Amino acid sequence: MLGIVTDSGCGITTSFMEEMGNSYIMVGMKIYLGEDEYVDGKFDKEKFYNWISAGKDSKTSQPSPIDFENAYRELLKRGYDEILSFHISSKVSGAFNSARIAANNVEPKRIHVVDSQHISAGVYFMLRRIIDYVKNGMPLEEALGMLDVIRKNSNVFFTVSTLDHLIKNGRIGKAAGLVGSVLKLSPILTVKDGETGVASIARGKKRMLLKMTNLCKDFLKNKEHRRLLFAYSSSSTLKMMEEIKEKINETEELSKIPQETLKMWPTITTHTGPTTIGIGCYGE
Repeated sequence: MLGIVTDSGCGITTSFMEEMGNSYIMVGMKIYLGEDEYVDGKFDKEKFYNWISAGKDSKTSQPSPIDFENAYRELLKRGYDEILSFHISSKVSGAFNSARIAANNVEPKRIHVVDSQHISAGVYFMLRRIIDYVKNGMPLEEALGMLDVIRKNSNVFFTVSTLDHLIKNGRIGKAAGLVGSVLKLSPILTVKDGETGVASIARGKKRMLLKMTNLCKDFLKNKEHRRLLFAYSSSSTLKMMEEIKEKINETEELSKIPQETLKMWPTITTHTGPTTIGIGCYGE
């Protein structure tokens, strides 16, 4: 039996958690609201969004090796033979390194720690595909040998109203060239080489929504095993996310793709801000 561990930067949906049941544990990043420390997944998201929407500072810190050790030992105690520990890109978080240290302290031969080199929904789709392969009888080691291909099949497109949070938290990545040039422009961001990159730029909300929709359509064109995830941050962005979803579903073919919705975990939106919306796409 295979147990699964992720960190809270992986865009895991509530439906996935319910589906996996006792075989899954999410180890939350530490979230700091002022001087107060919380663990993502164990405190109210609305409290967080109210805080950052008011312009107050927040920051994250990766879980400690002990946090991962506790998760691994719990899954082994539940009777799982092997553990797949799947993590947000090591270029944006130290969670992978903490998990690797923990695995070496517990059962290194039974715990497979993976740096997805992706973020949020991109990590989620990669993990789902690995699990699908294993459920269909493929040995875990063989499935993990396909990571590079699976990564290319997973994409995210997201937009923020301001780059301030990415800059302040040092997560601007390959999008740094946009700084100072986005006045009245809406950047559409993606993940390149494990960090934030630029997919496109639009002027105004209408064009931004259209471009995001077209980027998603183009990525999924003529592909199989497709999935979609619509992600939003605070309740103020829910309407805009629904607009993107409507545009996607105007195309009959895309409307038939399995779709999920994710209210983003604070781990991600600490760095992107309270007005983040995105689309996760998977297709082979």
